[in-house]
Amino acid sequence: MGAFVKLFMVRASPYARKVLVAAAERGLMDDIEILIANPHERPERLVEANPLSKVPTLIADDGTVHIDSLAICLYLDTLGPQPPLIPLDGPARWDIMQRHALAHGVMDCSVTRRVESLMAPEPDRQRWMERQALTTARVLDRFEDTVGDLAGHIAIDTVTLACALSYLDFRFPHDEWRRNRPRLAAWHEDMEARESMQKTQFS
Repeated sequence: MGAFVKLFMVRASPYARKVLVAAAERGLMDDIEILIANPHERPERLVEANPLSKVPTLIADDGTVHIDSLAICLYLDTLGPQPPLIPLDGPARWDIMQRHALAHGVMDCSVTRRVESLMAPEPDRQRWMERQALTTARVLDRFEDTVGDLAGHIAIDTVTLACALSYLDFRFPHDEWRRNRPRLAAWHEDMEARESMQKTQFS
């Protein structure tokens, strides 16, 4: 079976990598046609599907459009032969969704820092970037203390956190986020060795 969904994305996006890793874990990579699109240039095909001109954006084979990385992952969870990444009910669902929200917040902080770093330096901009870095550090400290909750399962929280940490390595290696976080570092090393992560590295 050929690709039956189209995914608009950029290669360096942690949100897009999150979707790709989720697709790989669900056994769906061969069913996705990747369309590289710069949302800042507002390409016609992307804007037609998503007037926000944001990526990732996914178009299903029936024409249904899925916007936002979590919504796309929720859709992918309805496809493929592998266990779902987001439990439908029970306490595990809410634990996973809370950890997902924290990990996704790390992505948001890091992307904000990246965008701000490309602009002309200003005192307010520098303070805003430092605020994002401090927020990221607090969240990573929380994960260092609770990394045992991540062990032994692949779900939307672990996928998102792994991609967020890899994005820090990609864009902010000088942060040295592993310092004083040995358990989180070891967990991330194991995650990075997974086939789904190896196939979706940033470029």
